[in-house]
Amino acid sequence: MEDYYQNKYKKYLIIPSILLIIMLFLIFIYPGVQPGIDLTGGNMLIVRSEDKIDEAVLLSVLNKDFSLKELKVSTIASPTGYGAWIQYSKDPFIIDVENLLNEATSALDEGKDEDAIKYSGEVLVMLNNEGSELTNSKTAVFQAQQALATYKEEESLRLQNVLVEKLNLKGEFEFQKREISSTLGEASLASSIWIAIIGATLITIIIFIAFRQLVPSLAIILAMIFDILAGLAGMAILNIPFSLTTLPALLMLLGYSVDTDIMLTSRVLNGKEGTSTQRASSSMKTGLTMTLTSMAALLVMILFSYFYQIEVIYQISTILFFGLIGDLIATWLMNAPILLWWIDKKGSKKV
Repeated sequence: MEDYYQNKYKKYLIIPSILLIIMLFLIFIYPGVQPGIDLTGGNMLIVRSEDKIDEAVLLSVLNKDFSLKELKVSTIASPTGYGAWIQYSKDPFIIDVENLLNEATSALDEGKDEDAIKYSGEVLVMLNNEGSELTNSKTAVFQAQQALATYKEEESLRLQNVLVEKLNLKGEFEFQKREISSTLGEASLASSIWIAIIGATLITIIIFIAFRQLVPSLAIILAMIFDILAGLAGMAILNIPFSLTTLPALLMLLGYSVDTDIMLTSRVLNGKEGTSTQRASSSMKTGLTMTLTSMAALLVMILFSYFYQIEVIYQISTILFFGLIGDLIATWLMNAPILLWWIDKKGSKKV
């Protein structure tokens, strides 16, 4: 039986230790993982075109013709066409108008007709949409809502028309816009954090119940954390934002992680054949087959989604791919050495 760990497993811990420092630098210092529009609120405009989109030209046009705050631009090229993602925060002017409109709506719900008319009138003045004198509160609020919707639509069309003209888009093209309110973004962020905490807590409890020994359980949890950090490092490298799309991928890594780690720990602790290092080496063959098969499937998904510019699938599969690279390192170069070290210590105490 081949033995890859005999008398050298402690040296393997150097590799994940170095990579851990690198991943932490990538995640928290440079380039860092940025929150997505789902969590921060704002606007996302997606452009798909047959014509090439130059990122520098696109950024120059947006900065020159528009006053977009917190502007972020990224482009992609594939055999099927070109794409651009334009992310920016909500216009402060629109925020002020929406706040006034919310006041009008609240006043209407509370039966304060005069206040509803007053706030609706202020909205119409701000949007240069003054008409006949407002006398009915419901009509006033409705007109204000329609005026705001019209203003947003006109601004969106102006942005699209400028991009078509300045980027010289002559072939087929498509625009897709998403708008997330800051309130919804904050609520989504809070929900995301709770989901992550609950998921990690439940898995931790199950691990401790299954093995009922501190060090083997902690080794699995450390490997789980390492996998998540590997996925986040991949997001930082490829400029994939942390969002409601990428969060499920990070949670999926918890399952991928404990899969091979539980298999390794069970075989090493409960197996009867050979030494503990030999059982770990035998487990490695099975574990590598499991993980590499998953990575091959993910690589196909990455290529497919990149080729057809399917952003959600591309982001999820890419994060899982980086996480599984981390899983290979965490399971066989960190979890296994920690487990074997603990067994040796435990054996020496008995002697």
